[in-house]
Amino acid sequence: MLSVELNEASNGSTRELPKSVKFPMIKSIKLLLTFYSSYFQSTFLITACCMLLTWLYGLEVFFILFLFKLTTLGLIYCFMNEYKKKEYYYYQNLGVSKLFLWAGSLSLDFALFIVSILFALQIK
Repeated sequence: MLSVELNEASNGSTRELPKSVKFPMIKSIKLLLTFYSSYFQSTFLITACCMLLTWLYGLEVFFILFLFKLTTLGLIYCFMNEYKKKEYYYYQNLGVSKLFLWAGSLSLDFALFIVSILFALQIK
């Protein structure tokens, strides 16, 4: 258990750190998932359509689907930037930057896209 010594001239007692200080990365990941869940449905629908098209037509359409996914992620980014403008203050006050939110959630979404495409190619 982590503890911090008080540098006061008192009795030299110790106190525990709050949980948010003990596990800042877990807090950041939870906040990232909360942010990602706000637009997960739309990106999942796009990923499912890309997966279906890959299953039907194979790897020949991958480049087109890749461009489609990047374009839709760009549109979602623009829309969410306007729609969630005031919500960024919530995350900023909790110590999570806008760059971390977008980089993490877009990376997670793109990883799910690649995994679903590979899965579609495996079951074909």
